[in-house]
Amino acid sequence: MPKTTSKEFVLGLDVGTSSAKVCVLDFGGQLLGGENATYPTIVPKPAWAEQEPDAWLPALGTACRRLLGRLGLDGANARGLAITSAAHIGVLLDGHGHVLRPAILWNDQRSKVESEELSLRHGEKIFGLANNWPAPTWTLSHLLWIARNDPAVWNKVRHFLLSKDYIAYRLTGRMASDPAAAVSALLYDVKTQDWSAWLAALAGLPDGALPEILPISAPIGPLSPEGVDLLGLSQKTIVFNGTMDSTAETFSAGVRREGECVIRLASAGGIHGISASPRAHPKLISYPYPIAPFWLSQAGTNTCASAVAWARQLLQGGDTNEPDFDAWTRLAEQAPAGANGLLFHPYLAGERCPYWDGSLRASFIGLGLNHGKADLARAVYEGTAYALRDALGVLEAQGFSLSRVKLVGGGARSALWCQTVSNVLACPAQAVPEADSSVGAALLALVGLGVFADAAEVPAGLCTPDLAPQLVPDERRRSAYDDAFALYQEVQAKLAPIYHLKWPIFRSAR
Repeated sequence: MPKTTSKEFVLGLDVGTSSAKVCVLDFGGQLLGGENATYPTIVPKPAWAEQEPDAWLPALGTACRRLLGRLGLDGANARGLAITSAAHIGVLLDGHGHVLRPAILWNDQRSKVESEELSLRHGEKIFGLANNWPAPTWTLSHLLWIARNDPAVWNKVRHFLLSKDYIAYRLTGRMASDPAAAVSALLYDVKTQDWSAWLAALAGLPDGALPEILPISAPIGPLSPEGVDLLGLSQKTIVFNGTMDSTAETFSAGVRREGECVIRLASAGGIHGISASPRAHPKLISYPYPIAPFWLSQAGTNTCASAVAWARQLLQGGDTNEPDFDAWTRLAEQAPAGANGLLFHPYLAGERCPYWDGSLRASFIGLGLNHGKADLARAVYEGTAYALRDALGVLEAQGFSLSRVKLVGGGARSALWCQTVSNVLACPAQAVPEADSSVGAALLALVGLGVFADAAEVPAGLCTPDLAPQLVPDERRRSAYDDAFALYQEVQAKLAPIYHLKWPIFRSAR
């Protein structure tokens, strides 16, 4: 363990779907505080979602300086940091390292045609190489769309980075990635543990465009003068390699062995479990986990807390990036379980597991004159829970079970939402709102500094003490929720063909 002083600390930086988050841990692993700052998502056409990469940096700087000021910490005492980000978000750079276009987000559905072509022509080979199946979520599909629809930009591409790696590049001047981020691009060969030359050629990337791949927690380098100026830290601060947000958040929640599971109530929803070897399935997402040899299997839904933010903005006003779960919960509590017969499908950006269908759209079913805002609020909570239950079936078929479940993400701060998820999925669960991808990143920085020998040595409850009471499913509502979930699936099956026929209405003009 390195020699430290009581004033020294590490930071975790997260480039999330709706905001940048920064947290600080001391060398004992105590969470000292966190801060965030938002940036806009650009929706120029239906089913599109983009962000300006150069909006992420000022948000990180604002959050970092605000946090250090609030905690009274001197940036010169920051020994290290690591970075996480949402998956699948690629940044294209020219030969001078300048951003060429907005980054396409993971929930963007414009590359539906390209992903279908990949599936038909190369699906089995891609799955064999990358352990994941093509879909509009994956960066490979985004790259093909850009090459086809924006050739003027595509011809200028000289470098490709994932979003967290772009931040690390701007902070250090070095281009590097990690295995999980590389997997999220659908450009990685899991057997050789390196970029796939065949997939890179399929994407049409120029030679030398892909960064080097370093292990998670490996040092990338010290902060550059630009990084120091941005974050208010020191050139002695070392940037360590982070990983994807879902793996970092699961790691921060204390998942260390098979049988433990996380349900994520964040912008996207998800059920995450780990296994000693990949349990790949075309409807699951698989990532290398910070603890070798484990892999994370993720049954992800497209809109979860983002559905709450959307509905709250419509019904209550406020910031769509930062849903006020307290206010929304108070509204939802005014309606009974079952929302007076109102059913919500949260397909505001299509859906991932189990359908992987970008043409699906959200709906309220059963809406009548008797329904008010409270019913809609309750239905949104319940609809996101039904979506998670729908995705759960794929995980269960791969041998995962909900035996030891922790609820994480911003939604874990809503007692009603957590209890609803426990009821709908019929699983005991514990809310761990302290778990966060930025916290996971900070833990990985401690590993990089040698505070822990490796990620496996980080105690499970270091930043997320086991204090919250165990939620138990309400058996009185089991039958009603089972019936409602069966209706949820039946309605989805009947509406899907309609959305497929009407897809040209929803997609962008070509």
